[in-house]
Amino acid sequence: MATVTYYRKDYLKGYTVDENDTASIDNFKSSGYTTNYEQALRESKTTVGGINYTAPTNENNSTVDSTTLTPQAKKRIKDSAKLKFGNSLPEELIEEYTNAYIEFGNDADSAIATVRQTDLYKTLFPGNLNADGATVKFSESEYTSIQNSYKRRLENININPDVILTEERRAQLIENVVSPDEFGQRINTIRTNVLNAIPQVKEFYLRNFNRVLTDEEIIASAIDPEIGKGLVSGTLTSSEILNQQIRTARIGAEALLAGTDISIEAAEELSNLGLSVEKARRGFAQVRTIQQQALAQGRDVPSVQDILEGTELGQQEELSTVMNIMNQQQTQSSVSLGAVQGQTGAVTGLLEG
Repeated sequence: MATVTYYRKDYLKGYTVDENDTASIDNFKSSGYTTNYEQALRESKTTVGGINYTAPTNENNSTVDSTTLTPQAKKRIKDSAKLKFGNSLPEELIEEYTNAYIEFGNDADSAIATVRQTDLYKTLFPGNLNADGATVKFSESEYTSIQNSYKRRLENININPDVILTEERRAQLIENVVSPDEFGQRINTIRTNVLNAIPQVKEFYLRNFNRVLTDEEIIASAIDPEIGKGLVSGTLTSSEILNQQIRTARIGAEALLAGTDISIEAAEELSNLGLSVEKARRGFAQVRTIQQQALAQGRDVPSVQDILEGTELGQQEELSTVMNIMNQQQTQSSVSLGAVQGQTGAVTGLLEG
């Protein structure tokens, strides 16, 4: 097996790899490594960041401080870094890059190498560092693009990507160099296999756990068995599994099926408050009856959203309003027993005192 060794000014020992390992070779080259040992040795003595570099001194024999820059100059370097990395690096890492760039004498390679050693980088880009701890599998922009592609594959089948793409799983996908297309194929294979067995799976969960699962929950559980355990134990809910946009759309659809209507803004707010599709279906079924009762009682008619927030989400003020309407309907005797109507039309007295 033919090998080749790559050196850099800050690592003259070098890394030896198979000459056919194009992925590793490309990573070394993009990180400033060279096969020319003499060049690396020379740069180690003459370039800031080199292991043999000695900083120049002034007449008073004190080290020249290369980090002493005007705020305007530092801002230009920082703005340049933002253009270079786009949205791939957060503000904190851009600041880290800028400071390292200045410290190492405008050396971009040393600056990004410093960034890649931070704990925040390892959290945001799990699995991207190679075993040497210096080179990376993908540039930061490539990594971000790949992760976004993973997310879109899951959103396409109505699954919330944040539930599936944990930090550990993102690291595994990157470490194994799984392309978005391959990831999508795996997901679609699982989905196809599961769809054929969904009636039986639903029956199993209903019999054994008294739990009715949605199609999305079953598919997500097939992708990650821990999700199935979480759904059964109650540590995960339906609203956490469904993609946010899909959940909002289904809440709106349930309103239409129940013969009522709701704005997209109200549906989004209910979704954000944790309303599941199942609770929406149950709540919308009561809306028209409660509104008709309120109208007959001379009350202000509560909105669809208020009724759902009260009956299904337990919002105290809205729940109290709905309960007063239902209680009065049950007694059918509020006015005859001496209760009086307030300015809003609500009956007060014996029932609501």
